[in-house]
Amino acid sequence: MIELLALALMRAQVAAAFGVVLVLLLRLPLRRLFGPRLAYWLWAIAPAAAIASLFPSLSESLEIGATASPLAPDAALKVVAVWLAGAGVFAGFVAWRERAFRRLVERGEAGPAVMGALWPRLVLPADFEDRFSARERELILLHERTHIRRGDPMANLIVAGCRVLGWFNPMVHLGAAFLRIDQELACDASVLALRTGIRSDYARALLKVSMVGSSSPLACGWGTHPLILRVGFVGRTEPSRRREIVGFLAVTVFTLATVVGVWMLAPRGFDQHAFAPDALYAARPGLN
Repeated sequence: MIELLALALMRAQVAAAFGVVLVLLLRLPLRRLFGPRLAYWLWAIAPAAAIASLFPSLSESLEIGATASPLAPDAALKVVAVWLAGAGVFAGFVAWRERAFRRLVERGEAGPAVMGALWPRLVLPADFEDRFSARERELILLHERTHIRRGDPMANLIVAGCRVLGWFNPMVHLGAAFLRIDQELACDASVLALRTGIRSDYARALLKVSMVGSSSPLACGWGTHPLILRVGFVGRTEPSRRREIVGFLAVTVFTLATVVGVWMLAPRGFDQHAFAPDALYAARPGLN
């Protein structure tokens, strides 16, 4: 039913916005306590909340509370049509930005970055060897390969899909922007955990990059995010293994608590039985 689709759309967007707000409140204290890698994983809360909203809530399972009034079929059809049209336009915008980035790649004017989600590959600018020393080139390549190993290109594709589906939801776009920052900080932390004695060279390589604006929503760019923030984190020590385990458990608990919270707090939808043929006939007097 078109009414059910419109209801699911609205519930998922409200739940996603709730998840984004929750992550924005938790990411900074969790980053200070457990490091940027676990703060990045905290973003799993937002899609988990949206998915949880699609299942019957507690009030619906127990059939408590008043049912919502469904949109009229014509109104529901218009809502879905506008949503699909907007999603198509935004998907075209993402594809246009990706194509523009690939043109820069062909001219050697983009990178260092990782391009492609399903088959990721390294992208290097034409002046890569002239701009960076051998040590810096090694660290940059290690950073980009770490993106691939962590699955960040696929994560960017999923985030782009969420932005297409929630093109009218400002919290989804805000969350995507902060997620990319946390993604780079997490990748930096992963690289610094692999090697010792590289922090000063790593910071110098970051400060040499000037490619802001030449990335795409799908690419993992070396210098497309706040460099001052990233350089500041280069000098910080990594949390202990015990603290990382505690942080992993905390992120898991927060995610599960969000799913349960959405399930418990989601209001009851409209009565689906009202759309059954028997119910429609029963509503007409004189029909047996």
